[in-house]
Order: sequence, then structure tokens, then C-alpha cells
Amino acid sequence: MKGRPFLGVFSGFFFGLFGGLTLFLFGVVPLDSHLLWILPIVGIVLGLIMAAWAPFGKATTVQPAQAQAQAQASPTAQPAQPAPEASPTPDDTVDDTVVDADPPVQPDTESQGTTDQPPVQ
Repeated sequence: MKGRPFLGVFSGFFFGLFGGLTLFLFGVVPLDSHLLWILPIVGIVLGLIMAAWAPFGKATTVQPAQAQAQAQASPTAQPAQPAPEASPTPDDTVDDTVVDADPPVQPDTESQGTTDQPPVQ
């Protein structure tokens, strides 16, 4: 079997399990419903089917034997070279200094009251 059958079983089971749990928690199905047991089993089966069907299309990669045959057929063709990675350079124009534009707040002495009167609670 091509694909990943164990991944299909694993993910299908948990998809069905959490799907049933969600339906129960939102009150769509009661706790004694058989649907809560059926959904994980259906998930396992669908996961196996999807794993057997994967990859979902034609292979886009060239096999090593085909690559050698193509290289021998056209000796002038050169394989594409990856572009060299540019090393990161620090940008000296950025100023990382943090400036506090707001002055410190002074307490308002008028709203605190005088010493003759106790504070209102």
C-alpha cells in the first residue's frame, strides 16, 4: 500500500472521536447515541482510504534513474545551481534608542484635600 496507512488510521480515529465529542458537547446528539461510537470507526475507514489514495495526483519529482538518463541524453544541459544565500547584514541606520516623550505625572495636590479634613471613603 502506498501512502501512509498508520497516519491515516491515527488521524481518522481522532477526527471521528473529536467530531463526536463536539456533537455531544454542543447538544446535537445525546450521550447514549450510537453515533458517538460510529464516528471514530468511520474516521478510521476514511483515513485508510485516503492513505491508500495518497498521493493525490501524479508524482512531480524526477526519479534518480530518470535524471541520469536525461543528463546523459543532453550533455550540454547543466543542472540548476541554487542561488547563494546572502548573509544578513546589520542595518546601521536603525536607531534602537527608546525615548520617553511623556514627562512624569505629578500628583494633584488640590484633589487630595487638606490635612484638616480626613479623606472621604
